[in-house]
Amino acid sequence: MYYRVLPLSLILLYSAFVPAQAQAQQKETAQQGTAVIDRFRQGLTNTVDRSALWIDSLFAEEVDPADYPGSYGSLSLSPVWDEHDGFEIDSSFRANLVFPHAQKRLSAIIGRGDFDDFINDSQLDRPTVIRRSQADEEWMVGLGFDPYVEADQSLSFGAGFRGGLDLDTYVRARYRFETILSDASEIRVQSVGFWRDSDGFGIAQTIEHERMFSQRWFNKFWIRGTFAERTEGVRWHASNKLYLMYHPERAVGGEVWWYGETREEVPMLDYGVRALHRSRFMREWLYLEGWVGMHWPRETISDTRTPRWILGLEFEMLFGN
Repeated sequence: MYYRVLPLSLILLYSAFVPAQAQAQQKETAQQGTAVIDRFRQGLTNTVDRSALWIDSLFAEEVDPADYPGSYGSLSLSPVWDEHDGFEIDSSFRANLVFPHAQKRLSAIIGRGDFDDFINDSQLDRPTVIRRSQADEEWMVGLGFDPYVEADQSLSFGAGFRGGLDLDTYVRARYRFETILSDASEIRVQSVGFWRDSDGFGIAQTIEHERMFSQRWFNKFWIRGTFAERTEGVRWHASNKLYLMYHPERAVGGEVWWYGETREEVPMLDYGVRALHRSRFMREWLYLEGWVGMHWPRETISDTRTPRWILGLEFEMLFGN
């Protein structure tokens, strides 16, 4: 009897010990992973702040890092599968450098992403599938001067370069106006004139409208038209999103979008719909967004416009103040 009970006891002891050990290892691994994320974010923030402090020191005899307000920005990574174009990983980075000794009228931006978003100083969350080509997804550096900034309008000038060692230079002037239509509605209008070495002169016009239907329902519509020497007529994007905030840190939404160029062989190049879910993830500065949808691309007259599935995730990390 003893010899029968002993093996059974060992088995029970082992079965209790192994899961506990596995849970402890999983917890330790999670803590290590979290620590890596925290260290990475802090290192990125420190690097951007040191760069801003060095530039700001050119406008003052002495700069105290303790009094520095800190720069800010975002980093995102988006693996996306599109039935039309296959699998790709999209990424964007944007850092806004603050210079207090330049009387906060001088600023700098370092980033990687779409040129239209960069000169408009916006990221309108359009689906990755309508980011036309990877040629525009390049590193850019810009210096801005803001001579007029008020609560409802601002005027800004900037210059910089994109394309890495190619040094594709640009200059731009941007005017932004916003007004409250009602207690639950707001509209913003922005005009940007620009020139860049590779494409000549251009102008971009953006209109955004936001409306709160209730404390939980929120709608955002935007449309942008861009005309430049490199475009076939006017390149335009439009999008409408409806969100349901079912939790202070989580929301579900639906979106419909359109994209085209007026003088292309096919003026309506793409349109689609998608359902999405966005929430905080692990940290208050880390966000996770997932979506599934369908779009109808068509590039030439001979193409047949057929529905194509899209799936995607986006990890977004905010850093700085």
